[in-house]
Amino acid sequence: MTTQRTSRCADRARPVRLRSGLRAALDAVTDAPAAILTDRLDVVAANGLGRALLTPVLAEDRPNLARFLFLDEDASTAFYPDWDQVADEHVHRLRSAAARDSHDRALHRLIGQLSTLSGPFRSRWSAKRLCGTRPPRVVIDHPVVGRLDLTREDLAPATDRELTLRIATAEPGTASAERLGILASWALEAPDRG
Repeated sequence: MTTQRTSRCADRARPVRLRSGLRAALDAVTDAPAAILTDRLDVVAANGLGRALLTPVLAEDRPNLARFLFLDEDASTAFYPDWDQVADEHVHRLRSAAARDSHDRALHRLIGQLSTLSGPFRSRWSAKRLCGTRPPRVVIDHPVVGRLDLTREDLAPATDRELTLRIATAEPGTASAERLGILASWALEAPDRG
């Protein structure tokens, strides 16, 4: 029995330690939501505005965008008005990660969990649809500030290939930019919320 317990613990995904330079880059982004994600879509870290933006996702013990999307469909369909597009993108990202590292046990467990518990994930995974290149636009219906039309940029650090620095911005002068400013104020008023 001890052997099984040890192997299960060894099988878990190891916590990602951020290099000080990558942490500094994340913290330097102050006017836009930013987060660091793994190939498995785990949220490793986020700046203050990123935590405020991703509040529903970060409510999980092990925040993961795919788990939130497919296993909490009520919350995720409310959060992502373009849910189908986001779902296709997440499946494409997980499929790409599996192709790069076929020995990633944590990734296989995540795919197995999603396949077992989510019909929409299972059908997308088995269909093997090509996601193609999507515009970096995402629409979020945030529970505090409402609809945000954001442009998302995913930046790959040169030395941390399994990580992505994701930054979202709103077009200046738009309602989304104004709402993002309100969200920033909300995050400053209660930083422990995110």
